[in-house]
Amino acid sequence: MLLFGLGTFAVIAMLLYFFWCPKSARSLPFPPGPPRDPVIGHLRYMPTKNRATVFHTWAKTYGDVMYLDILGKPTIVLNTARVAVDLLNKRSSIYSDRPRFTSYELRVWLGTVKIRPNRTISRTGWATTLSLMPYGRRFNLHRQLHQSYLNRRKCREFKPIQTLEAQSLVKNLLESEPLNYSKMINRYESGVIAQVVAGHKICSDEDPYMRTTQALMESLGRSGAPGTSRIDLFPFLKYLPKWFPGSESVALARDCRPILRQLYEFPLQAVQKQMEKGVAKPSFLLTQLDQMGERVDFEDIRWAAAAMFGSTQVWSSLTVFILAMLLHPEYQYKAQREIDAVIGTSRLPAFEDRDHLPLVESIMQETLRWHPPTELGVPHRLMKDDVYQGMFIPKGSTVFANIRAMSLDRSIYSAPESFFPERFLPKPAGKEEPRFSSAYGFGRRICTGQYLGDQSLWIGIASILATCRISNVNDERGNVIVPDASTIMRTSHPNDFQYIISPRGPKAEELITEVNLEAEFSSLPSANLA
Repeated sequence: MLLFGLGTFAVIAMLLYFFWCPKSARSLPFPPGPPRDPVIGHLRYMPTKNRATVFHTWAKTYGDVMYLDILGKPTIVLNTARVAVDLLNKRSSIYSDRPRFTSYELRVWLGTVKIRPNRTISRTGWATTLSLMPYGRRFNLHRQLHQSYLNRRKCREFKPIQTLEAQSLVKNLLESEPLNYSKMINRYESGVIAQVVAGHKICSDEDPYMRTTQALMESLGRSGAPGTSRIDLFPFLKYLPKWFPGSESVALARDCRPILRQLYEFPLQAVQKQMEKGVAKPSFLLTQLDQMGERVDFEDIRWAAAAMFGSTQVWSSLTVFILAMLLHPEYQYKAQREIDAVIGTSRLPAFEDRDHLPLVESIMQETLRWHPPTELGVPHRLMKDDVYQGMFIPKGSTVFANIRAMSLDRSIYSAPESFFPERFLPKPAGKEEPRFSSAYGFGRRICTGQYLGDQSLWIGIASILATCRISNVNDERGNVIVPDASTIMRTSHPNDFQYIISPRGPKAEELITEVNLEAEFSSLPSANLA
């Protein structure tokens, strides 16, 4: 029954394509790709794991722009930054749509919402958040809402918050058991976002924002990247019972509904109550509620805020940084010597030090390149037929930017598999290679939180290096356990590995102990509601 349904779907898709595709365009070749089977195309050959790495290997044979056919659905994989810029940036007007993500649409159903008289819209799960929203007027509106509060200039105002949260991070890491390190890193990222979005300070693991974002992170880690799950390839699986083989992702998506409903409802309600009491802190939600007009409604504000909590990039990159310091301890020592020379040992790092710490900056940049936080990004959808370098790319194609392949581009980076921060330093100290600019995406779909994430990642790395020693764990015989990076990095989100974080020395421990974080946080300004 399943095979019959797949075959029927593929035949219909191929017939529709044959009759609707203009003959002039059909005369041009598709981009090259592996040999494919009749009807099902490349379905049998699609990797279930490490897709970005497999696509990178295929690209050595088939080129920078690669064509795949999945049951009649055209898929394009872009394997270099040059072609991604050419198509996703320079032709962003037709490459900025999203495919349908059935798995994410199932995550939460919020029903039919009446916005104004004569206007009713359907609200379905993550498909109404900015990162997955179809291209159009509402996407542009939500993007403007984000950019108004997350642009480069505005993000400078968040540096005091991020500095204090980074100090909380190292304090929590030093006081935690190793099993809780990952949770503390997530608490750091969530703590920054909660303050920016809702003016809320996370003070415990039982905080509702902390519980929700931790559950969301675990759910996203199990479900995989958008556009790559079985249910995204075979949407009809959503109609099958839970016990039917292949419907596991349906059950997972439905389990996620309460988490997303909480993210959708709670932050706005909490800020509204604070406004009534006159105690609201400056935040994205407060600003949008204050400025709400005809163009923006409560639903827009709710989803724009919820979308800001959907990222795990800082958590992922900080974890990759820790892994790199375990595997390459010489860089931990070099960076700490640089910090001591520039800052000394009488205070903690601040953003004003950033330009004076080139090796720390290079370690951060190399962390993003060595293992990008998103390997295939979120796929784009082509809105009309296109021709690129004599190759025909059909309307409706799902377009993946293979960010992992871009990070391994040997025409740009020497020994790209190696962790080598000096590659970014000016000659003769380094190789003066360009920074990896693909980590946050492309075109009109570039991550709107890129400046906030960049600041959080830098101050987090600088604070850990200044105060902590990252060490390997010993087994019961006293042998050092060295993590296997190839096993840990099976996806862009690192799997668990063992390590120990201890105070770098008595002076560092004293600095962290002396910081009165509660007093510092309470000194942050409240909102002026007059």
